[in-house]
Amino acid sequence: MNRAFSAKSPFWAILFTFVIALFLNMVQYPEWMKYAKPDWVMLVLFYWCLAVPHRVGVGCGWLSGIVLDILYYSLLGQHAVGKAFVALIAVSTHRRVRLYDLWQQCILVFIVASIDIGFTVWVYQLTTNTEIRLVFWQSALTSCLIWPIVYNVLHFFRHKIRIS
Repeated sequence: MNRAFSAKSPFWAILFTFVIALFLNMVQYPEWMKYAKPDWVMLVLFYWCLAVPHRVGVGCGWLSGIVLDILYYSLLGQHAVGKAFVALIAVSTHRRVRLYDLWQQCILVFIVASIDIGFTVWVYQLTTNTEIRLVFWQSALTSCLIWPIVYNVLHFFRHKIRIS
C-alpha cells in the first residue's frame, strides 16, 4: 500500500485541516462582517507551506483555490491564482519566516492576504465591471489578527499528530 495514503499518513491530517478551513470559509457571517471575514483557507495553506513545504506547496494552493472557485460559483481560477501565489511566497521564504516572531509573521500574513485579495478582486473587477474599493481588504486585516490563534492551534495539532 502506498505510504502517502495510509491511515497514519500526515496527508489525511493536512487534508482534514483544509476541509475544516473550507467549512469555516463557507460559514455565513453577519452582514456587518461581510467583508471582514478571515480567509481560513489562506491561513491554513500559509501555515502548512511554512511548516512542511515538502508536502504542501503551489499545487496544493492551486487546488484549494479551485475548490473555493467551485464552492463560491466564481470564475474558475479566480481564487486559484491567489492561493497558488500565497503558497509560492510561503514555500520560497519558509526558512526565513519560521525565524520571525509571531507579530512579524502577522505583518507578513497581512501582506500575503492583501496580495491574495488583490488577485481575486482584480479578476472579479475584470469580469463584473465593479469598482475596487478599500472595504475588500478588511479580510486581510482580520486574517492578520487571527493568525496567532491559527498558528498555535495548527502547531499543536501538528505536534500531536507528529507531522514533520
